[in-house]
Amino acid sequence: MMLPGDVYPGIIRRRPRITYFLIIINSIIYLLTSYKSSFLQIDSDVLWRYSFVPALLSTSDGWLRILTSMFLHGYPLHIIFNMYFLYIFGRDVETFLGSFRYLVLYIASGFLAAFVHTSMSLVMGIDNLGIPALGASGAISGVLGAFLMLFPGVRMSICIFIPFPICGNMSSTLFIIFWFILQIIYGYLQLGGVAFFAHVGGFLGGLALVYYLGRDVAHQIFGYKYFNISFNSVYSFFGYRRGLSPIARFILIFSATLILLSLFTAFSLIRENPIVNTLYIKASVTTSSEAYRSSEAVVVIFEEANRSRSTVAPIADDVVRVLFNRLYSAGYIINTTLAGYQGSLYFSGSIKLIGLIAPPVRLIMNMTEAVYTDKGVIKEGVGNALTDLLTCDVYGRCSITDYWYYKYFSIKLINSSPLYDIIMISMIPTIISLLVVIYILIARKDLEISYIS
Repeated sequence: MMLPGDVYPGIIRRRPRITYFLIIINSIIYLLTSYKSSFLQIDSDVLWRYSFVPALLSTSDGWLRILTSMFLHGYPLHIIFNMYFLYIFGRDVETFLGSFRYLVLYIASGFLAAFVHTSMSLVMGIDNLGIPALGASGAISGVLGAFLMLFPGVRMSICIFIPFPICGNMSSTLFIIFWFILQIIYGYLQLGGVAFFAHVGGFLGGLALVYYLGRDVAHQIFGYKYFNISFNSVYSFFGYRRGLSPIARFILIFSATLILLSLFTAFSLIRENPIVNTLYIKASVTTSSEAYRSSEAVVVIFEEANRSRSTVAPIADDVVRVLFNRLYSAGYIINTTLAGYQGSLYFSGSIKLIGLIAPPVRLIMNMTEAVYTDKGVIKEGVGNALTDLLTCDVYGRCSITDYWYYKYFSIKLINSSPLYDIIMISMIPTIISLLVVIYILIARKDLEISYIS
């Protein structure tokens, strides 16, 4: 693991109030949203209510979730490392840009991170549309991108833990480019359950945004309109370098082009435009060994346009997954015969679970308030249920080992949109930002804003 220390850009430092404010507010929010879990992880209800779910991007709630998710963190190391990176790199970027422009860059980078993350679900699998994303990583990645453009040649202290620490100084460009390459590799390999392409999107967004936010500031600081290539050559003769190195420029252009080509290729290979139905499910359950447990989650269902077949994105929460699988297999989530139905529903019997090699399980369900769309998708539902619980071994053999009684559950359809609508909302700003990054790097616009090192 590589951990950066302080940086030495050598510019006059003002008090970075916004950076300190962001660190404080993120820390306070983490304490408030994790105390129920002894501060070891974010509370489940906060996770599902306020984190960003890509499937909701075509709704106003989805856009609000992008903003709220920037201030949520999953566990202690998540917020510690994020705030540490923000402290190391954010102070000098804010000093250069000024507090207001710095905050604009931070928030805008967070939004671009969400757009790129959503767009790349075409490449990584549309199941990712149902996985919640949270954390300030995308916005902070934008700060790293801005730092690279502004201070490409400054030195920074760094410690490498292998496993004992080895510390020294290195170029900030080398560290940030190495970090950026790892995000792309990890993203394509889909390692660790982390939204790596959100980091990539935020970083590239910071590269593009800092040029337009910082160009006139740079002209004021440097005392001239801009340094063109001929002036840069003069400074290079005396041992100074301005702007990104050719290798760094090539890596960034190549990476942006690779992502752009990946998106165009994946989009061209789509043969269907499924309906993305997003449900919000809350449930309270008791078991033979546990008195009471409450949980909630967002569930995404992909339904083919002709309504002939549907698939469900993986559900991480056990309480919601068990309930959903029973109701889905029994035909109470999507059922064309229930199209337009409003009223109560009751079921008692055994059902065979869809997609699972297992014995039939018992289900007793009483839904007192059920409303279905004209397409047969559940719109609202409130009720209670009792069902058998299965335990499966590593070979896929399942047996009934317990029962769960759902004292209360509620289901609400919060969005139903074609996949194209969701993807195009994210694809347009993603493509624009990638093209802007490529243009800035090819045209060597970084020479206008970078600090001489």
